[in-house]
Amino acid sequence: MQDTARQPYKVNFKIIDWMRGLASLYVVFNHSRGFLFTTANEYAAKVEPKASWRWYEWLDIMVMQHSSLSVEFVTLFFLLSGFSIAHSLSGEHKVGAFYVRRLVRLYPPYLLGILWAFAVFLIIKNTATDVFAKTIEGRVPLDIAFHKFESLKVVIFNLLYMPIGNYLTPQYWSLPYEVIFYLSIPWFIRKFRLYSVLTVLIFLFGCYRFGPWVLDTDDALTVKIFNHEILTFYLPQYFIDFNLFFLIGLYFYKYKEIIIEKFKLNKWLCIGLLFVLFEAMVVVKAYKFQNEPNKVTDLIMVLFSFILIFASLKYQIRIKWLEKIGTFSYTLYVTHVASIFLVKLALYKLGFHFYDIYNLYSWYLGVITAVFFAYVLYYAAEFPAVNYLKKLRIKKKEEDAVYSVATAAMINEVPKTDL
Repeated sequence: MQDTARQPYKVNFKIIDWMRGLASLYVVFNHSRGFLFTTANEYAAKVEPKASWRWYEWLDIMVMQHSSLSVEFVTLFFLLSGFSIAHSLSGEHKVGAFYVRRLVRLYPPYLLGILWAFAVFLIIKNTATDVFAKTIEGRVPLDIAFHKFESLKVVIFNLLYMPIGNYLTPQYWSLPYEVIFYLSIPWFIRKFRLYSVLTVLIFLFGCYRFGPWVLDTDDALTVKIFNHEILTFYLPQYFIDFNLFFLIGLYFYKYKEIIIEKFKLNKWLCIGLLFVLFEAMVVVKAYKFQNEPNKVTDLIMVLFSFILIFASLKYQIRIKWLEKIGTFSYTLYVTHVASIFLVKLALYKLGFHFYDIYNLYSWYLGVITAVFFAYVLYYAAEFPAVNYLKKLRIKKKEEDAVYSVATAAMINEVPKTDL
């Protein structure tokens, strides 16, 4: 009888899909709360004093406080990307083919996200001219952001995955890191041990040099000519803060059989640990780091992700509705902020402020709207790209099968000689 523990573990990527759905949905919750509600202190000062809050107001504010971990859930994205790319590279020996697949898979939805932001700008311009052309609520006219976004320089930079002037696409900050990883990993993985050691050493140096804070985009290296920004380098942040998480994802895949075999925590204990770690991130980020990105909560997220991924793989845990969101999670990620601004526009038409919104529940409407539009927009770019890649995989398998049959026939035709 064979030792099945030694057999390669076949990953059910439906499980990975629902985790992508979870990460993207959480980021939407964070941004929807940020754009569609002012702050708890402002609400208390201008709507209802804290002493008069009813239980449902306290409950809603508490839910909002638990939506502060968007950067940490992007870290989960990075870990899942490392895991998935390790799987992709394990069956691909041609670097060019790997790059083509990444380009086909990711670039059409990315372009759609930029076009969607343009469309939302124009919708606001034509339906709320005062928001677009005047200073309201202490905010400068929206057309300033639009003219920057439509400028040739910004368009070119956005097309090259160097997002600047991204008022309706602020979530694009993470995409250059993904691109750098995809471009470099086929080469780095050939010297995987050296790559691993250097990544850890650079991260430790970053901890020593900059402390527990994650470098902000303001810390990026910038090239200017005549005081005009022409290029922004994301490499300092990538190598110091985020490359480690991609690397950990690679290791998760590399040692998945061993980890799953040794994973002894039962499902209920895993759920309890995930709850404790989630609460720890919320508290540490709020009270220690004033809700700013930091390495401490990012590293807690690594442990959270480890338990989430391997408990799910070990026990084949699937959450169907999150799987569904996971199928269009990339479209959701690149389009959701612009969709949330459509909700801001609708609320403004109903008599609310455009920026300082004091309604406790409008941000839930933002989540629903962002998911709805992402689901519709998914069929415009991501769905055709995924289907095209499926056809390429089928064609490759057929070609490999034909090659294998032909090779076997040639071997059988070779006359046998006595040795």
